[in-house]
Amino acid sequence: MKNINIEEQVKLLVELQGLDTQILKIEIDLESIPEELERVEEAFKEKSGNLKKLEEGVKMLQLKQKEKEGELGSKETSIKKFQGQLYQVKTNKEYTALEGEIGRARADNSLIEEEIIKILDQIDAENQRIAKEREFLKAEESKFAQDKKRFEDEVWRIKSEVDGLKTRRSALAERIDKSILSKYGRILKSKDGLAVVPVAGDSCQGCFRILPSQVIHEIRMKKDLVFCGNCARILYIEE
Repeated sequence: MKNINIEEQVKLLVELQGLDTQILKIEIDLESIPEELERVEEAFKEKSGNLKKLEEGVKMLQLKQKEKEGELGSKETSIKKFQGQLYQVKTNKEYTALEGEIGRARADNSLIEEEIIKILDQIDAENQRIAKEREFLKAEESKFAQDKKRFEDEVWRIKSEVDGLKTRRSALAERIDKSILSKYGRILKSKDGLAVVPVAGDSCQGCFRILPSQVIHEIRMKKDLVFCGNCARILYIEE
């Protein structure tokens, strides 16, 4: 590569790689925030669903109460009807039969009234649970709003940080030869964001394969870019 200071270009690539590594890590963190926010939101919705279930349960109890009150009303109507018939019967047998019907209807009424009382007690207990659940949900809603605001602030902070790093990256990339930058970009894309790696001992720190002594020599000569024969990443030796 004529008229190109390889040593300087490699130093710039190493610096560029550092920025790209930071940007990649931050962008991965940024991608995880919507998932985390969704998880928090789903948890809040689940808690809201608990309140809805309790409220639906009370509605079912109230319907059951109305049914029982309807039965009670029907029995009361029957009792009045039987009582009216008492004055019309002509035999003791008929009178006794009607009194039996009235007695059974009143006994049924007592059972229905007991059931209604139990239902009312259940409704009262459930309404107390609902009141507590609403208070709990109110606190959870406030917490969710705070979490959401925290996530939004974090997104804004991260995006600002990324924008700053990308501005620095653009300025740095301007100082790198276009053909070298192009090679770096292709490797970066194909190697999970890691295009430039140091040599430690005699091994490439990208794939950890032992490098031939000739390759180490070529790196030290600093006449051209040197690539790992195994992973194809750009190699350098840390000073």
